Amino acid sequence: MCGEENNTELSISERKKILRKKAKAVLSEYFSDKGLAKSASDSICDFFLKSELYKNTTAVFGFMPMADEVNIIPILKRALADGKRIGLPRMIPGSNKMEFYAAESLDTGFTSNNVFGIKEPGADSALIERSSIPENAVFLVPGLAFNLSGARLGRGKGYYDCYLSAIKDRDDIALCGVCVVPVITKGIPYENNDISVTHILNEYGLVKCSEGIYHF
Repeated sequence: MCGEENNTELSISERKKILRKKAKAVLSEYFSDKGLAKSASDSICDFFLKSELYKNTTAVFGFMPMADEVNIIPILKRALADGKRIGLPRMIPGSNKMEFYAAESLDTGFTSNNVFGIKEPGADSALIERSSIPENAVFLVPGLAFNLSGARLGRGKGYYDCYLSAIKDRDDIALCGVCVVPVITKGIPYENNDISVTHILNEYGLVKCSEGIYHF
């Protein structure tokens, strides 16, 4: 994706800032090609829906995609049709925290009253307590870039790291990073409070992450 220049003298936050800028440029160009973006998103959804992760789960925790993110709406619609539980995030104003709320439909009950203009479950949606997350739940996690060891580069606000830190010891939960191949790269700056994913879902398949994290 992004050239692997020697940034060893930069701080982790500086390296993340550089990589975010590069990843955003890559994603902007990639998703500007609507045909390419749709083909990739369709393949990603198909791979997931045919996977054992999907077959064995009763709950899918997803996200409402932005313009430069994979369109996972077909996954969410299929899960609802299959009688699986759906959770979607809502940001807590004035913080870097979010919670997941139950979605009974993808057509109604949403608001976009947040700083990013992202669709979120509305006030009538039911909070999903972390203690009630079922076994074998799958979280579909967005990100700007990933590596195959599971390191994730988010957008820098910490919403997912903050939320997932509370469930990171649940080895029955799959954290599935969703991305396109051009933003899978080896050099993801990684800190102890960053939460890694257990799987990578891209247009070529669903990959279980290898042990260990690359540190650069």
